Amino acid sequence: MPAVTTTPFPDLSVAFAAAFAAPHHRPFFWAGGRPAALLVHGFPGSPAEMRGLAQTLYEAGWSVQGLLLPGLGPDIATLAQRRAADWLAAVDRALVALRQEHHPVLLVGHSLGGALALQTAAQRPPDALALLAPFWTMGGGPLALFWPLIRLAVPRLRPFRLFRPDWADPQVRAGLQALLPGLDLDDPAVRQALAEFSLPAQLLDEIGAIGKGAYRLAPRVRMPTLVLQGRLDPVVPPARTRQLAMRLGGPLSYHELNGGHDLVNPEAPAWPDVQRLLLAFAPK
Repeated sequence: MPAVTTTPFPDLSVAFAAAFAAPHHRPFFWAGGRPAALLVHGFPGSPAEMRGLAQTLYEAGWSVQGLLLPGLGPDIATLAQRRAADWLAAVDRALVALRQEHHPVLLVGHSLGGALALQTAAQRPPDALALLAPFWTMGGGPLALFWPLIRLAVPRLRPFRLFRPDWADPQVRAGLQALLPGLDLDDPAVRQALAEFSLPAQLLDEIGAIGKGAYRLAPRVRMPTLVLQGRLDPVVPPARTRQLAMRLGGPLSYHELNGGHDLVNPEAPAWPDVQRLLLAFAPK
């Protein structure tokens, strides 16, 4: 009887580490002029996603800093131990340090980074705030309704089982390839490894707490604020961003653009509008 051989599942921890090993995922500071911008990336991203915005501002004479949130990017091996307080403290420390040497200071956040930036701005105001597709809620539906019970019963979540990605969808494949380059998404062993990949349920609690805090503190944000939102965003729907924007307490410039969630991507259709609006808004 011939021996049965099985293909081992790929080690996704190794794949994640390799995906974020490149230098562009690391934090950066480019010294330009006296005005400075602090850029806060989303989840589960890295400073790499903010480099397009940084380049735009740097070429306009700004100093720019791309923050790495603890437990993300090259630091992803420690993600399970991170809490909302760690991320908020990192943004606050960076903002304090930047304000000591620069004026004006613009705080920019994308997605979860938008929620972090909004909370920070409410308690330590920058000169201006820019939010791109800002996250603040996971929405309703069965998951939100039954989350307290799920949280008790299932200490770890398998996101690829929960959301059941369509492996034939080009956007799904492009997103996974961008996150984990080199994985063969047609390999059954790779798909099974993704299905088994798990995160602590506590992590969703922390993300949810950041969003709730941003929504609660929004009326305390009184500096000029730019909000950019993609009309086709499946992650942060426009209706939710409008709801958040209406709570902001200061001068607001709100724009919905022809794009999705990836407004910070220089290859995205909305990118020229993102550049134009950001440069027009940035305090002089």
